[in-house]
Amino acid sequence: MRYIFGAFSLMWAVTVTATPMTTAEKPLTLGTAIALVLENNPQLQAADFDAKAAAARIRQQSQKTPWQLGITFDNFAGSGESSGIDGLEAVITLGRVLELGDKHSLRGEVAQHNAGILRHEQNAQRLDLLAETATRYITAARVEAERELAKQQLTLMQSTLNAVEQRYKAGKAGEAERSRAQISLAKAELALEETSHRLANSHRQLAILWGEFIPAFNTISADLMRLQQEPGFASLDKALERNPAIASLATMERLADARIRLAEARSSPDLDIFAGPHAYNDTSDVGLFLHLKMPLGTGNRAQPFEDEASALAKKEPLLAKNKRLALRVTLFALHQELLHDRDRFLALRDRIIPAAEKALKAYTRGYNMGRYSLVELTQAQETLLQARIEAIDAAADHHQNRYQIDRLIGTDLTTGAQQ
Repeated sequence: MRYIFGAFSLMWAVTVTATPMTTAEKPLTLGTAIALVLENNPQLQAADFDAKAAAARIRQQSQKTPWQLGITFDNFAGSGESSGIDGLEAVITLGRVLELGDKHSLRGEVAQHNAGILRHEQNAQRLDLLAETATRYITAARVEAERELAKQQLTLMQSTLNAVEQRYKAGKAGEAERSRAQISLAKAELALEETSHRLANSHRQLAILWGEFIPAFNTISADLMRLQQEPGFASLDKALERNPAIASLATMERLADARIRLAEARSSPDLDIFAGPHAYNDTSDVGLFLHLKMPLGTGNRAQPFEDEASALAKKEPLLAKNKRLALRVTLFALHQELLHDRDRFLALRDRIIPAAEKALKAYTRGYNMGRYSLVELTQAQETLLQARIEAIDAAADHHQNRYQIDRLIGTDLTTGAQQ
């Protein structure tokens, strides 16, 4: 089953194959941000060279021992008939070390499994980076929503001050009440100004992921307040096997097995073979020179290597079990947070905010009629503002927890499918 977990096909109707450049006039989509990161992020570009180096290591380790060309001089620079070079004899040899036990193939296999582990690590690194892109994207969306809310609050404070001014001129409000309304307006102006700085920082934090210090966009395209339905935990738990950290465990076990077989191959002695023609100077005859050499006791010397490889192999299943348990616990916690985020959001959207809006209207009418004080009106305004801020936080937390869950189960942001 494919888990297009919504976080990456998204509440944004994102097209991942979006144009690879952004403009200041066009809102930035998540798909465009991802495309820019994949194309320009230095960390991902550096990973390509690690992969090339791993491929080179496989070729290095798979090589057989080289042929060796040698020459041996005998019977010269001595005394009597062997003085000078009169009795010189030369032997030209060609030979190599023959590795028994298919050691070069086993070394290549170990290098291949190491490259496989590197590939899993790079997949995890890629998913981490793209999840970070999505997280920073939603952070920018959160700040933009807060900025719009700050604008609304500023308008509301201005209206409140106008109402207070009318009451003040009519002699129904004192100087203290007027000053309090002016202070509330000034705070609203500062709050709006603060969101401008936070928004600029969030845009830059996002753009830096693709190496752009000055963002080439002014706004992003995100429907923050739209939440998609969450999958059940059982389906997510099943999909967890595709997490790169778990996928690499099987490779680690294969690597451990290859190391055992390589260690066992050390018990097979390597054979040095050199041969060549031998010209006898005194008779002008030619013979064949053959040199054989084999180390003794290789079985005993290989045993510690086998013991080491076997001990390391036995720990892999234990590490795999521990890793799975840790990831499952993390997944469960994130899923619980996800469900709680929805509950928070729905309670705020459907119950708390409508009630706060209704209360504010009543307090506004009552204040204009002289039934309520400015303090009571201000408290109603703050209650509504806080509820709206909490709704933004709940929605943003929901999206960000979805990103973390998709990252955990190995969902690829570029396709919405699992790796």
